[in-house]
Amino acid sequence: MTSSSLRMIAVLGLGRSGRAACLRATQQGICYVAYDDKLAQKVELDVQGICLTPPADWAWEKLDALVISPGIPHHHPAPHPVAKQAQDAGIPVISEIEFALRTSLTGRLVTVTGTNGKSTITVLIGHILADAGYEVAIGGNLGEPLCELPALSQTGIYVAELSSYQLETTPSLSCDCTIISNITPDHLDRHGGFDGYVKAKKNALLSVKAGGLACLGTGPILEEFAQALAPDITCLRLDISQQNALDKAMLDNIQNPALSGPHNAENCLAAIFVCRYFGLSDAVIYDAITRFSGLPHRMHPAGTSGTVSFINDSKATNAEATARALRSFESIWWCAGGLAKDAGLTACLPHLAAVRGAFLYGASANDFARQLDGLVPVSLNETLDEAVGAAVASARSDVSSDTQTILLSPAAASFDQYDSFEARGDAFCARAKQLIASGISEPSGKAVPHA
Repeated sequence: MTSSSLRMIAVLGLGRSGRAACLRATQQGICYVAYDDKLAQKVELDVQGICLTPPADWAWEKLDALVISPGIPHHHPAPHPVAKQAQDAGIPVISEIEFALRTSLTGRLVTVTGTNGKSTITVLIGHILADAGYEVAIGGNLGEPLCELPALSQTGIYVAELSSYQLETTPSLSCDCTIISNITPDHLDRHGGFDGYVKAKKNALLSVKAGGLACLGTGPILEEFAQALAPDITCLRLDISQQNALDKAMLDNIQNPALSGPHNAENCLAAIFVCRYFGLSDAVIYDAITRFSGLPHRMHPAGTSGTVSFINDSKATNAEATARALRSFESIWWCAGGLAKDAGLTACLPHLAAVRGAFLYGASANDFARQLDGLVPVSLNETLDEAVGAAVASARSDVSSDTQTILLSPAAASFDQYDSFEARGDAFCARAKQLIASGISEPSGKAVPHA
């Protein structure tokens, strides 16, 4: 990883990654100025020793880089005015990840990206390596920013989840292993279309060192990625059907509720390949996987009462992620809704065989109902609380299955009713707890018969 030649930076956006960049600059003796459009943060930031400086007061001629938070656009759909001013002045616009790489981050690096599944893979790899006694730190787009991670020795391993936004602004990225789980349309407005999104993801592949490992999922785009790899990089595919008998048996024997569903078999396969690369035996890897507790809001058990189980998959903010959940359970009473992506539920429609009813709420409820018309029974609800109550009432009256799953897998962003997918998932879990405590005997919501 490169050493820093930065003498003065500007930081735009003072969320967690921006604050981490400011603190890293202080530790490294690098001068910085910082700004956030949300001036309401000023009191909190002053307490942390980070003062806001309006861009008009920056010494632009002295800036070596602009560190930009991933949520702030620098190209599409329109660049933030400060980002445009930096680009017009020839000042590089970089991510907090890039800033960490340039300020003496030591150790080996594993990067994980993809449209869906990347968080589970990241944490699972970190769990296995740590369980085996390796020196490991996890962060990036998930959890702690790279600038906040502890210094590791040269043999330590960083496992970093990277978003497409971060990959666009991290030109110095160089890693030992990369995983690209899958690529489906997402964040198209920020990348000027699907081609731009694919190009951003490909940066992860281009960053693999000679002798490194690339683990790629299935599909024509990732097949093209595999064909483009340099011959001195090992490429392993995350296609369960193409694995040898030993690996298939290992995956079949993993009995862990936190890793249910065929997509989690692919996640496990990615973790197995990477951990083998770092020298772990299959016995050690398998033992650690069986004790993995899973991630909150990602197909995570939220309680059980009798035959009724609650599953919190609030992180499923697009239809592709939800389609995976719909393939993972039987007798599903599905709660979905929020701010939908352009394609709505299209990716879910081939995977409705286990869905007994869809309980829709929020901004996308009517659009989702139109897409599901004639395919599954639909219930329209104002809020998630109402949808969960209606789902439970229907599940309690169903005697066709020994198990009933109340699944929150929204296939949409949370921002119509909640500040984040975490807040939405917490609300679902609280509702599940309340219903379980009361004997889950609530009346049903406003059912809308399907045609």
